[in-house]
Amino acid sequence: MATATAQVTKWIHISDTGGDPWVLPIWTSVHQAIERKAVGPIPQELSELGPYLSTRLDFLPEIVRRVGDEAGALLKVVAGCPDKHVFSEAQTAYALPVDRRLVSTLLIDIDSLLFEFYSACELMTAFFEKLHGHSGKQMPEKNAGLSIQTLLTKAGRDTSWFVLLSEHRHFFIHEGAPYIAVDASARPDSYDLLIMKQNLQRFDDPNSFLRLSQLQAIVSGFLGSRGIIQQYLRAIYN
Repeated sequence: MATATAQVTKWIHISDTGGDPWVLPIWTSVHQAIERKAVGPIPQELSELGPYLSTRLDFLPEIVRRVGDEAGALLKVVAGCPDKHVFSEAQTAYALPVDRRLVSTLLIDIDSLLFEFYSACELMTAFFEKLHGHSGKQMPEKNAGLSIQTLLTKAGRDTSWFVLLSEHRHFFIHEGAPYIAVDASARPDSYDLLIMKQNLQRFDDPNSFLRLSQLQAIVSGFLGSRGIIQQYLRAIYN
């Protein structure tokens, strides 16, 4: 293996024909506006954002699949555990031994899901703002950070998923690390994964943990916003 300071004189690019196609219809509208001479050429910074965003968006389905598979595997293990492993305010139980690799990969992928979805939101916001600058159209809100949320709210979409994503992503990336427990309140009929901000002994503060169902709400909220944002960005060039 070459050292980090060795000069690169030959290299091999790895073929990647993937990429999420979300930006392609938007580029079509941009190029049509350029042909009509309604706007100028695409600035380099804006041009580079398209592939960056497509790559980030392409990560998301794989991250969601992995979290779903790993959470399902963990809940399958938990489903058959005896009552001696079920904690309550009235009972101190024994922690359930689970394969460490399953727990670690699940925690890593939950961390990754929060990071990647937030990163995609940040790139989408930058793309949104630069397209407005290029098109010469006014942003829907003076505060650029709220512009996409304002657009979605006006379209009747619930944006609470973004607040959830932002708050928990900030904690797990910058302040702490995730721990795992399972909500067995409805045992044996159903279970929910609990991603804790610390090793909790009580669950009376909903801000101290994140449910698997809330992660699913973040994913659904993001996916539900894509078409609205895409249509809006195409429209500002028509």
